[in-house]
Amino acid sequence: MRAKVKQGSIMIGGSLNASAYKVEDEFTTNTRQEANRIMANLRAKNGYFVLHDFAVGLDVTMNHESVDVTTDEDDKARRLTYLLAGPFVRYFLDNGVFGELSVNMGLLNLSSGSKSNLVEGAIGIGYAHFINEKFSIEPLLTFRYFNQKDGDRRYTTYGPMLGVGIQAYLLRKKAHVIKKTL
Repeated sequence: MRAKVKQGSIMIGGSLNASAYKVEDEFTTNTRQEANRIMANLRAKNGYFVLHDFAVGLDVTMNHESVDVTTDEDDKARRLTYLLAGPFVRYFLDNGVFGELSVNMGLLNLSSGSKSNLVEGAIGIGYAHFINEKFSIEPLLTFRYFNQKDGDRRYTTYGPMLGVGIQAYLLRKKAHVIKKTL
């Protein structure tokens, strides 16, 4: 089934992602630390097709992270959960391949009572395998950048993220019907 999506269609769904990073951290302590970081990410993506194959929408992300410090054996593992939201854009090719760009922002209250600004950006490529006219399974490979800032201190990670999503496309028409109207 071709991946053409009609202008005026609505995309509802999300994805579950996981990643593992090596981290160099000068943000959470006064000394430089190296750590292994595992992250689980639940992401809801809802969009509207403003043009054929081009969607603009809202990306809401809930992240949970576990950090195991490797440079200090006495340091315990840290766990952190936060919420981010922001816009995303997506463009489809006829074969189901799509490109996606998102920028999310959030605010995190640390246990110490200080506040941190959060920014996340991601650019990626995916494939929409349409099971039928309305539903698709979408593997996605993205390059993710994350920055947490509090005053002059910062915590930054970046690297690839692999995920899979499920989307529902409401009001979507088949490719041959759209080509007749174009």
